[in-house]
Amino acid sequence: MARPRTPTAKAALTGADKHDPQRFKHRSEPITSGRGLGKAPDYLPRTAKKAWATFADELPWLTFEDRGAVEIVSLMRAHIMDGNTADLPASFYGNYRMALSSLGATPVDRTKVYQPHEGEEDDPFAEFDGRAH
Repeated sequence: MARPRTPTAKAALTGADKHDPQRFKHRSEPITSGRGLGKAPDYLPRTAKKAWATFADELPWLTFEDRGAVEIVSLMRAHIMDGNTADLPASFYGNYRMALSSLGATPVDRTKVYQPHEGEEDDPFAEFDGRAH
């Protein structure tokens, strides 16, 4: 079985991109809008909108491009919040956990999300004097 592909951001943090530059030469990361998640779509039910707002607070790294996935987990959380869990199959919870994982919302997956440390500032000149983060 092939090794999992190392994300470009992780390679930059660990120095793998410097160790084997050819391996990362033709890779590119998707460009995001830089906009935040924003407010929930009007067509979501009221409880799903509350769930959306909770996710926006809990997962500040989500962007506008994540809205489709957040719709799904908001609808799923709304079922739980409304107490409509008696008729849900066990697979619902597995799918919910997997959806949370894809957003970086579990303890293990959260470690994979880059978040600058408190007080850390981006220095646009750091790469020129060897102080790159």
